[in-house]
Amino acid sequence: MAKWMAEIDQRTGLAGANKMELLMFHFGTNETYGINVFKIREVMKLPPVVKIPDADPRILGLVNLRGENIALVDLKQAIGLGPLDPVGAKLIIAEYNDNKQGFLVAGVDRIIRMSWERIQIPPPMVQSSRQGAVTAITKLEDGRMVLILDVEKVLAELHPRSEEEVFVGIELHEELAGKRVLVADDSLVARKQITKTLERLGMKYEETQTGREALTRLRQYAELSDKMERTIFDFVVGVITDIEMPEMDGFSLTKAIREDPRLQGLPILMHSSLSGQCNVDKGKALGVTDYVTKFHPTDLRDKLVEHLGKSQGIGVRS
Repeated sequence: MAKWMAEIDQRTGLAGANKMELLMFHFGTNETYGINVFKIREVMKLPPVVKIPDADPRILGLVNLRGENIALVDLKQAIGLGPLDPVGAKLIIAEYNDNKQGFLVAGVDRIIRMSWERIQIPPPMVQSSRQGAVTAITKLEDGRMVLILDVEKVLAELHPRSEEEVFVGIELHEELAGKRVLVADDSLVARKQITKTLERLGMKYEETQTGREALTRLRQYAELSDKMERTIFDFVVGVITDIEMPEMDGFSLTKAIREDPRLQGLPILMHSSLSGQCNVDKGKALGVTDYVTKFHPTDLRDKLVEHLGKSQGIGVRS
């Protein structure tokens, strides 16, 4: 497994180039799945597993890696495809939202580099099946289809929390009420959490699923502002964007916004489960205003107040 980590370490300079690295894996069936390399910390053989009494059957137990206890998730079972045969299985250690998880898979294939332009949103029927377990798809040169899972959704289902618990302290805020932001995120779970936070704060919002869709919408607003002799802040006062998105990632979206004189002053909050410091640094180097780790509504609220609370304009007027 050392060769996988060597490849991962060699491929970190993709920010702003609209490219990504995908580690392909499988569950012992014909389907091929993928996960962004930036989320991977290790790929290894399955170490000894400590079983947890009365645990969710999707959680196989704990593994101890260098003194750190990590939950082991049967990823195949977690997306509704039945339990995985652990014989010969591989363990992918990934980091989401400042937490490490272990995902059990039958085997890993290889790492591929591709443009986000080749990553597509699945058809609506696919998105709605399994409540959106497949967040994106792409096709390889050999004709194989790669299914990119919404791992954030998987983790949310494994650790469900009530709205009262998630959104405690999130309420109408007079500095934010009525202001409009543009949200860009391909994950249904993430968009729901963002928009519920905004609604509780009294804010307005517009949702997009890709960086390209968000950029198109911003440019439309910029054109309208020119025609109406207004500013972009009369239509939208900020952007909340994920990093990983089909067609155009958050890094490239940020770069494009900062290169457009009509949009340069627009605050950009990068809201991502890619919690590594390198991603924070890359985003800020490209012009991100601030960074918020996903699924921390109070942190998102605080950043919105800090960067949008005193902004001029309120977004699209009714």
